[in-house]
Amino acid sequence: MNNSFKYLLIIRAVFVGLLVLFYITLSAQTTRESDGKVIADIMERLIENTESTVDYTDLQDQLENYIQHKLNINTATQQDFQKLLFLSDQTIDAIIKHRIQFGDFLSIYELQSIESIDENTLYQLTYFLNVDEGITQNNLPFFKKIAMGKNVLFALHENEFKQRAGYDKSLSKQGKEHYFGSPYRYVLKYRFTFSNSLSYGFTGEKDMGEQFFQGAQKVGFDFNSFYLFFKNQNHFKTIALGDFQANFGQGLTFGTGISARKSAYVMNARRNFENIRAYHSLNENEFLRGAAFTYQIKSVEFTGIFSYKYISTNYREADTLSNFDNNFSSIQLTGLHRTSSEIINKDNVLQGIYGGHIKYAGANYDFGFTAVNTFYDHSFQPGNKPYQLYNFNGRYLSNFGVDYNFYLRNINFFGEFSSSSNIAFALVSGMTIPLHQTFDMVVLYRNYAKNYQTTFNNPFAENSDGRNEEGFYTGISFKPNALWAVNSYVDMYRSSWLRYLVDAPSHGVDFLAELQFNPSKSSQFYVRFKNEVKNINTPTNVEVVNYLIEASKKIIRLNANYKISQTLAAVSRFEVSQYEDLFLGNKTGTLIFQDLIYTTELKELQFSGRIAVFSIEDYTARIYANETDVLNQYSVPLYQNSGVRYYLVVHYRFTKKVDAWVKYSQTTYNNVNTISTGLQQINGNILSDLRVQLRWSF
Repeated sequence: MNNSFKYLLIIRAVFVGLLVLFYITLSAQTTRESDGKVIADIMERLIENTESTVDYTDLQDQLENYIQHKLNINTATQQDFQKLLFLSDQTIDAIIKHRIQFGDFLSIYELQSIESIDENTLYQLTYFLNVDEGITQNNLPFFKKIAMGKNVLFALHENEFKQRAGYDKSLSKQGKEHYFGSPYRYVLKYRFTFSNSLSYGFTGEKDMGEQFFQGAQKVGFDFNSFYLFFKNQNHFKTIALGDFQANFGQGLTFGTGISARKSAYVMNARRNFENIRAYHSLNENEFLRGAAFTYQIKSVEFTGIFSYKYISTNYREADTLSNFDNNFSSIQLTGLHRTSSEIINKDNVLQGIYGGHIKYAGANYDFGFTAVNTFYDHSFQPGNKPYQLYNFNGRYLSNFGVDYNFYLRNINFFGEFSSSSNIAFALVSGMTIPLHQTFDMVVLYRNYAKNYQTTFNNPFAENSDGRNEEGFYTGISFKPNALWAVNSYVDMYRSSWLRYLVDAPSHGVDFLAELQFNPSKSSQFYVRFKNEVKNINTPTNVEVVNYLIEASKKIIRLNANYKISQTLAAVSRFEVSQYEDLFLGNKTGTLIFQDLIYTTELKELQFSGRIAVFSIEDYTARIYANETDVLNQYSVPLYQNSGVRYYLVVHYRFTKKVDAWVKYSQTTYNNVNTISTGLQQINGNILSDLRVQLRWSF
């Protein structure tokens, strides 16, 4: 090593040391957020654009896993970085180019020397990256790993303070449907991890209204899940036993779990999955149960999966008069087993899935092939509604797909072509284009045939089923400097066949534009405009076949995240929605809320609270807003009618090993006397909820 090179290393080390000292000084002035707060901020931008009641605990769990098992910035590949959904290709390229030009990072705070990374992104990266070698100590005996590993136990209790109609004991005496269980929800989670090479755990959940150690549920929780997961065992990259997730390519041929859809992260159109992941979430449907592995030899990687589990369906016994065998027409997705009919439908059909994915990877490209087969022990027979004409029917389904991902200079091309056993096809193809160091663009085309059929998939789409859809998506991200950013997308889509509540071929256009101002890592301000125009059934139609009209929904949001002091942060939001169609006319909704987050200097105590005032003229103008919650839980309440909602979350750390969360929320409506309908109805205008969670690490 010559003297000049030594001097360069010394100068660089001093420079990095000054950067670290500078960052530590800033951190002392601005209290570092908890992992949960960072995940909540990312989750909000990922799902706030999705008007649904999907269980997002799996997506939340993925982010938590990346924080617990940080990426080594000096060894992470382009695809590794792409798993961090908030990163743009420009940022990833800048990190890798810096690493190539200057050698390994001495500290993650060296990222501050890369001009194209803004303060907010830099701050988030400090939670997901490190410079450790990540030694896994794989050669240690199994029981030695267990002795050296980390154990975490979570216990959650939840209840509402107003009784719903389903708990009325007189209903059982009258022989009517009612809830057999108590109005409490329990969750128990146990997790063990050793480095990044071994993990196992158990999850049990009892929903409100379900039985617990009684009746049909004598063994405890209604939902029980176990996993055992190994990584990097010689040529085996992963080995999964028990419950797991499997995702291949762009999620078009096969993909379980939840993936982000259109969101404020406008560049997030490409899927970047881990092929196999351990499952420890609460969704009772979007997972596999059995065994899986990924085996790698040089540039070739093979993944095999086998799943064998019972699913809940609306099973129908054979009827000789109607001349049909035992069958089912739909899969129950709620995961709720509270009433006699829900209990009868629980785990009544066997679903088997087996298949695999083979991938060949080069320096700047990879190509893969997927083959998956599904079988049921009873025939699936969908209904006879016109929109169900092309649904899967029978006992056996096969899917095949080819996926690709490669770079041509700095342009990333990705996509997947798939087919189902009924000779139907689906295609998704896109590219991300770094036009300038300040300007990113993504374009994506998808065409999913109306008769394309899969068991599980989660590709980029307007609708959740990944079929009967053609669309073209364009997203742009412009960051002229570290302070300002403009994000926007346009998505044009159409369906060539009918859909549920859309009784004719239809089309739509979805547009979003957002202007951000990021003065510091702890402050962000943005204004957002969103407009979607699409076809819907005519609300007042009484004919057998409906006809479509055009409906539009506009949303304007002003949002501010900022620090008031070293220990006090705030979020302020003003949002207006406007729905319009030919028959309902204009319906508006308004939401105003103020959040305050107080953290003591020693971080042993944190308070997070919100007060929200809302006035929504009609359900069509409803507004969703993500909330802070206890760890590993999510909450995206729907605002409708008019009233006030508030919540308070308290997190207290008793010791380094024991901490607790308590969340109390209450919504008071001023224009209704009952809440919800049927067995879920509450007499009165107040809805209140309590969640208490304990965590013990040992």
